[in-house]
Amino acid sequence: MENQYTFGRALLWLTIYLLLALLPLGIALVGDLPDFRTFWIEFGVATGFIGLAIFGLQFLFSGRFRRIAPNYGMDNIINYHREMGIVAFVLILAHPVILILSEPAYIDFFDPTVNFFRAIALITATIALFLILATSLWRITFGLIYEHWRLLHDVLALALVFIGVVHSIQVGHYLDTIWKKVMIAVLLGSCMYLALHTRIIRPWLMQRHPYKIQEVVEEAGGSWTIALEPERPPSMKFQPGQFAWITIGSTPWSLQQHPFSFSTSSRSERIRFTASEQGDFTRSWKHLEKGTYAWLEGPFGSFTTKKDKHLFLIMGGIGITPAMSMLRTMSDDGDPRKATLIYANVEESDITFRQELDELQAEIDLQVIHLLENPPEEWEGEEGLVTQELLEKYFPNHPESYIYYICGPGPMMDIAEISLRNLKIPWNHIYTERFQIV
Repeated sequence: MENQYTFGRALLWLTIYLLLALLPLGIALVGDLPDFRTFWIEFGVATGFIGLAIFGLQFLFSGRFRRIAPNYGMDNIINYHREMGIVAFVLILAHPVILILSEPAYIDFFDPTVNFFRAIALITATIALFLILATSLWRITFGLIYEHWRLLHDVLALALVFIGVVHSIQVGHYLDTIWKKVMIAVLLGSCMYLALHTRIIRPWLMQRHPYKIQEVVEEAGGSWTIALEPERPPSMKFQPGQFAWITIGSTPWSLQQHPFSFSTSSRSERIRFTASEQGDFTRSWKHLEKGTYAWLEGPFGSFTTKKDKHLFLIMGGIGITPAMSMLRTMSDDGDPRKATLIYANVEESDITFRQELDELQAEIDLQVIHLLENPPEEWEGEEGLVTQELLEKYFPNHPESYIYYICGPGPMMDIAEISLRNLKIPWNHIYTERFQIV
């Protein structure tokens, strides 16, 4: 089934999200209501209910659920997750601030001499709230290793939601009946389960279908390709352009889990991933031995081809990998569609899969345009950076019959995306993959 961006799907999921975000507040307001206090006190309470609900929904809209991501695209899902996390932070923080400013007596909730366990829990939740925001926005600044950040992020988020649920039930001003308490606990408890499912249930399922590394190949530009085969067929089925989360080692229960695009044809039983040496995880690939176990979770992503559309590919550096999956599959299928590839690199030696791209041009209707930032004197290709003028030079005669794919360094992608929009390409014909899932 093809993944398509449509206003209809976007509206459907946004409506579902809005209803779920308002559901805890709706539960609180059903039935007999307590006496009205003041506007600001009731408003402060409402921000707490909505903020807690949005925070709980972060476990759902985190990019790891295949029924959700294709409707928006992985980039949009992750950006939405990040922005709504900030919204949830503001709403949850506004809850105690508004209440205390409206009625200073509410400061007693944070006073250990009044109620020790309640105060410690709320102080812990407040600290967790700030830590989640700070470490998410400035993880690299803090020097946090990605795997450690993921674990910290999950623990803090689970603690915050748990404390929020317990606090809501204990206060009980609007949750005065047992059915309301149960509904809130089940609703937000289900959101928390999604995180536990990802960290516990999924690895348990993955261990039933192990893969083994069959080959490690050095590529140009300081990149390496690992080829995997399942210990017990069949191999994972995926669409060209999708990605999977990879864990390498004797067990799938590991913090070392990273997303990589498939670089092989979707028709191949041997799955390949290609990555550059940009981190501790990928730098270790050159040392991997044949027979090493690997575990795959996926496939994920909507960065996929559409059977009735030609391809206009704007790729930079190792961002070429999903394009290689698309082009290799087209070659295996004898696909008659047209494909234009603008491939940007810094140096000529950085051009990964150069020889194979030359061969593919003879096999399918493919035009490859190499672009170098620092070309050698004898270079005959394009020079400089991706610009709107460059895209216009190779723009198709019938742009409406193409889907446009962008993958590579962030600045290049931003320029390419803006340029395509300036060239009147509809938003739902532009697909992006930034390789920055976190």
